[in-house]
Amino acid sequence: MPDDDFEVEILENEVVVVHMNEGQVYHFPIELDGTVSLNGSYLEPNSEAEQWTRIHVLEAYKAAKTAFDRSQSE
Repeated sequence: MPDDDFEVEILENEVVVVHMNEGQVYHFPIELDGTVSLNGSYLEPNSEAEQWTRIHVLEAYKAAKTAFDRSQSE
């Protein structure tokens, strides 16, 4: 799935990822060691697309991690 399926926003303590087609909002915490974690993440599901939640979570995590890693190298 292309990265343009997601919109990513890096906040102070978390990375928020929105799946553009499904409307789901994923929240991934930024750990103290400066990594983005799947552990402790949560989802604001779009009730119309809830069936796709599990399918996109790993893709959303990858988008969050990639965007965060890029922001740290700038």
